Amino acid sequence: MENPLVAFYNFLNTGGFAMWILLVMSVVSIGIVFERFFFFSRQHSDPTQLLKEIGDRVSRDDMNGAIAVCDRHHGMLPKILQFGLYRHEKSRADISDALSIALLEQLNALEANLSIIGTVAVIAPFVGLFGTVLGIIRAFQDIALKGNSTPAVVAAGVSEALITTAAGLLVAVVAVVFFNYFKSRIKAYNQEMIVAANKLAEMLHFHNTGSPIPTELYSPGSRSGAKAPSTAPRPSGPGGA
Repeated sequence: MENPLVAFYNFLNTGGFAMWILLVMSVVSIGIVFERFFFFSRQHSDPTQLLKEIGDRVSRDDMNGAIAVCDRHHGMLPKILQFGLYRHEKSRADISDALSIALLEQLNALEANLSIIGTVAVIAPFVGLFGTVLGIIRAFQDIALKGNSTPAVVAAGVSEALITTAAGLLVAVVAVVFFNYFKSRIKAYNQEMIVAANKLAEMLHFHNTGSPIPTELYSPGSRSGAKAPSTAPRPSGPGGA
């Protein structure tokens, strides 16, 4: 029985030079796919739970505690919200601007290396077409050398052409599937982070103006539920509890 590696090597040689290019492109794409899966696996954070814990601390004027909450959570969203919490004494506009900057920085991290997969998806069919042309050229050269066009003469060139065409399409289809999958995940993450950042900006605005934080912005826990903010403005001094 033929060694699988030898069989694969012979298969690549049958497809010609273009098959080696497609092999490199597919290996690069697969590597990026695994890297992106690993990256997204570390981004799990529950926005509702995170905002609840932050809201509990902010409502008690415990900013250090709110910042510490972000340190305990993993992923991009806690870093973004922490970026805003460090500027909690600023105006709402300044806080929103800071959060927007943090969101843009994290968005770049979300889209890292995806352009490579997109490029592979676009050019893989053309590389396959290039191999197809080379195969057809080879077939005509064989006809010229043998002086006839029997199936045995043109088989090698036609086989090379068909193999590279199929391989190019396969690499492109796989790249497109994962490119669109990651794009959809990025869109969902980005929307999730924008909503959470806006809620935090609103939360800090109410806190800075001495107004009670509406519970629509976060879900109060059992501890803060017992000490829910009153409808009257909260005293600004530490002894106003």
